[in-house]
Amino acid sequence: PMKDARLTPRIAETARGLWAVYFVLSAVCLLAYWGAGMSWADAFMHMCTTMGLGGFSSHDASFGYWNSPLLEAVAVLFMGLAGISFARYFIVWRARSLRSLLRDQEVRAYVGVLLAASVLLTLVLIANGSQPTLLDDVRAAVFHVVSLATTTGYAAQDYARWPVFAPVFLLSLGCYVSCAGSTGGGIKMVRMILLFKRAKRELVRAVHPSIVNPVTLGRTVIAPQVMASVVAFMLIYIAVLVGLTMLMLLSELDIVTAFSAVVATLNNIGPGLGSVGPAANFGVLTDFQTWICIVAMWMGRLELLAVMVLLAPEFWRK
Repeated sequence: PMKDARLTPRIAETARGLWAVYFVLSAVCLLAYWGAGMSWADAFMHMCTTMGLGGFSSHDASFGYWNSPLLEAVAVLFMGLAGISFARYFIVWRARSLRSLLRDQEVRAYVGVLLAASVLLTLVLIANGSQPTLLDDVRAAVFHVVSLATTTGYAAQDYARWPVFAPVFLLSLGCYVSCAGSTGGGIKMVRMILLFKRAKRELVRAVHPSIVNPVTLGRTVIAPQVMASVVAFMLIYIAVLVGLTMLMLLSELDIVTAFSAVVATLNNIGPGLGSVGPAANFGVLTDFQTWICIVAMWMGRLELLAVMVLLAPEFWRK
C-alpha cells in the first residue's frame, strides 16, 4: 500500500541485493532439508516451494510422507522467514543490525499472529484429543499454522478431519498474515494493520469529533490517499471473493468447496476444504470451475488493484 524509499540509490543495485538475500536463504534451506533427511532432489524441490511459499511437494502426502519432526521444524523456520519482506533482510544485512527488523510493526504483528494462532490451535487439538501426545499437538498446530498462514500450503496431516474450527481457522489465516514484499499471497499484514488503525480512529472520532488523530505506521503518518487505496483494495477483494464464489455455486458445487476453493486460489494458499481439501486436489472440479480458480489465482498473484487498472477502459484510452 505504500512505496518505501529506495533501498539503494540504484534500482539495479537493489535488485542484486534482493536476489542475493533470496539465493542465500534458499541455499541454507536446501542444505537444511538435505541435512534433515531429504534426498538432494526432494531437498531442491522443497527449497523452491518453501522459499517461494508455493507449497508443492514431490510426494502426494506432502510432509506426511516423511513424518519427521526435524523436517517439519526446518520447513516452519524457512516458511516463517519467507513470509517476511526480503527488503527487511537486505536492510539488516546493510546495517549489520537486527534493529530495523525487530522494530518493524508489520514483522512484529506477523510473528505475534503466528504465535497466538499456534497457541490457540494447540489448545483446540488438546481439547479434542486429536493427537496422541501434547508434543504432537504442538507440532501439528505450529506446522500447519505457519504453512497455511504464509500461504505455503504444505500438509503433514489431513487437517480437514480435525475439529471443524481448525480447518476454517487455518484457511482464514492465509488471507492476511504474510508481509508485504514477501513471496506470500493474500491481503498482507500491513493492510490489515492500517485497516484496524483506521477503524480504531473512526471509533475515537465518534466519541471526540474534534480530535486530530492521524493513522500512523511506526513513525510514519499515513497519507489519506494511501488509506483510500487500502480501503479500495479491501472492497475489491470482498467483491471478487463473493462474485467468484457465486459463479462456483452456479455450477452446482457445494458451498464449502466453492467458497474455500476461491479463498485458496485468490490468496494463493493451495488446499481448500471439502472436495479440494488437503487430502484431495482440484482435479475433481469441472472445466468451468477450474477456469474460475485460474482467474482467481491470476488476480491474486498480480494484486487486485493492478488487475482492475488493466481492465479499466480509461487505462487503454490513455
